[in-house]
Amino acid sequence: MKLIVYQIKVLFSPVKWLLTGAFIVFIPFMFYAPTAVDILNLYEIYAPFAGIILFPDLIWVDHYTRAAEVLATRRSRRHPLLAYRLMVMILFMIFMLLAGWLLLRMNLSPHGFRFSSEQLPFSGLLYVALPGLLFSGALSLLAGAVLRSPEIGYLLGLANWMYWNINMENTSWLNLFSYANRLSDLQSKCTLSLLSIVFISLCGFVMLRPVEQYKLISRLKDGLMKGLDRLL
Repeated sequence: MKLIVYQIKVLFSPVKWLLTGAFIVFIPFMFYAPTAVDILNLYEIYAPFAGIILFPDLIWVDHYTRAAEVLATRRSRRHPLLAYRLMVMILFMIFMLLAGWLLLRMNLSPHGFRFSSEQLPFSGLLYVALPGLLFSGALSLLAGAVLRSPEIGYLLGLANWMYWNINMENTSWLNLFSYANRLSDLQSKCTLSLLSIVFISLCGFVMLRPVEQYKLISRLKDGLMKGLDRLL
């Protein structure tokens, strides 16, 4: 329990957590959602942003706090460390989804949704929102870990979201928005959840390694600077 509390202190970023948490809570209030189906569709579409923003911190927080060199001496514990941090992050996401659901249950929706007349089970909300959130976050985390840059992770996670936003009608099991498009949502949710576990597990093998500048980006940057020097 003490380790979990410590990981919460390590991961907690007031501005990032509060803004992301508020975004999750108020998704059905910021967009027009008069029915339960509309609310679930909105959560499925926009919840992945929370994973993209917060999940890279599972690894990069050590570099931000300059603790990576110390923790690198205990690499045998990197997978348990990653598991504890993942559990903290998932619990935070679930708590924020629960807060939004409770506000809806209190019939506070400004768009006419009434919980008393149209049921919206919390289990259904988790089923629709969590798999895409976890997959987008895991993809962003893995890309940033492998390429040694959290910014690249953010961009790849966002690019994946934009791709499926444009190709919503694609019947692939990797479709983030299968429920909103009435596709094979059960297969899609299971596939996304399993891949999330695989991606996060792979991150454990590159966790706590020294941050090295990605060679391709470094070469492009050097080439661009040389080109600018010649022009000037």
